[in-house]
Amino acid sequence: MTKVLCGSMAALVLMLAPAVAADLSVAPIYKALPAPPMNWTGSYIGISGGGVWGNAKVHNGTTGADETPWFSLNGGLIGITAGAQFQTGNWVLGVEGDTSAVSASGSSNQFAPNVGFNSEVKERWLSTYRGRIGVAQDNWLFYATAGGALASLQHNITSPAGVQFSETQWHWGWTVGAGVEVKLSQDWSAKVEYLYLGLQDKSYFNPSPNVAVQSDQRVRPDDHTVRVGVNYKLPWMLLDGFFKPEPRR
Repeated sequence: MTKVLCGSMAALVLMLAPAVAADLSVAPIYKALPAPPMNWTGSYIGISGGGVWGNAKVHNGTTGADETPWFSLNGGLIGITAGAQFQTGNWVLGVEGDTSAVSASGSSNQFAPNVGFNSEVKERWLSTYRGRIGVAQDNWLFYATAGGALASLQHNITSPAGVQFSETQWHWGWTVGAGVEVKLSQDWSAKVEYLYLGLQDKSYFNPSPNVAVQSDQRVRPDDHTVRVGVNYKLPWMLLDGFFKPEPRR
């Protein structure tokens, strides 16, 4: 009887062994953690570049008469960006600033009585200081932006004899625009952005550097910019205490 019982138990063990071994072979040692959801909260720095196009006109601040027609300003820009933002639900609120080197320029001959004189406007630097509000959808962010702008412009006047007079001024203004940004990873994103900039009317050559040059020549510019850029999310906040940072995973 004992021999029969022992034989039966041995047979049962031999029958169950493959099933137990198979089960052990496919049992997961660990479960992979799900990928963390994309979140836009945090501060960032970045670079951007693109094109500038717009118009400028020169008129006399004393008489109000136009000294040139509207003429085109065209060129490129490249610069740096920094900002901070906070996501609540699908809404993203933030602040952003940028500074760019600009190579936009344009020129036109002046009207009578300054026949033969040429006015040239060159834009050299452009900065904006803006708020942003956007809606996040998965790894996409669609946003609107508005704020202040500051541009450095150089106005050159060339006489019929080829003598050039030059002056540089800073123009304050405002800007409004929109853009779309996409998360490439938790830390990297890419964007395309459009901005319109309305810049103030500013007086040049007042007083006049030469009797042949009319004084108080006012330059009125405006800009359109389209930029593409890449941003990197920092592990710390640029504005400490302004937003609560998203914990690092």
